[in-house]
Amino acid sequence: EHLTAMSSASADAVVREISHAFLQFDTGSKGYLTRHELRAVHLSLIGYPLSLIELDTVIPKSNDTARLDLPQLCEFMAPRLCAHDAEEISRRAFRAFDASHRGFVSLCDLQSVLSKVAPHLPPQTASLIFSQVDTDGDGRVSYKDFHSMMVARPGGRMSAWPAPLPPSLGRRHAMHAGGLL
Repeated sequence: EHLTAMSSASADAVVREISHAFLQFDTGSKGYLTRHELRAVHLSLIGYPLSLIELDTVIPKSNDTARLDLPQLCEFMAPRLCAHDAEEISRRAFRAFDASHRGFVSLCDLQSVLSKVAPHLPPQTASLIFSQVDTDGDGRVSYKDFHSMMVARPGGRMSAWPAPLPPSLGRRHAMHAGGLL
């Protein structure tokens, strides 16, 4: 219903973006997402992790066979993508990373979040991401820098991270990171 209210070009763009994220995070091209993969897709598309309560609503932890296929993901994510503006997404994501409420994100903050939402990423990935965003090298990412990084993605949609993984980290980690990087 959210997609039908949009122009067909906008709806197509949303579906393409969701489909792209699905393909990035569908480890092994199984045709569905696991709970872990859904959390990573949500972070990639919206900019903050899906809460465990929301996750249990979509893919119940108690149901070992519960999966989310592409049409279900589109149905779940399209309203979320349409309802959030870039500034709000940046604020929420920044608050999620700035757990100590200090007004900046540190490397430790980033490492903590990545260990929860993308535990398969190698440790050096957090350092690489942080070094790309911490442009002045002071060990802190301000909200201004964080927001600039979030909206810097080509095509105008928000990005959760500034750049893709370098080839040296390998395809497997790129698949786990998907749109995170």
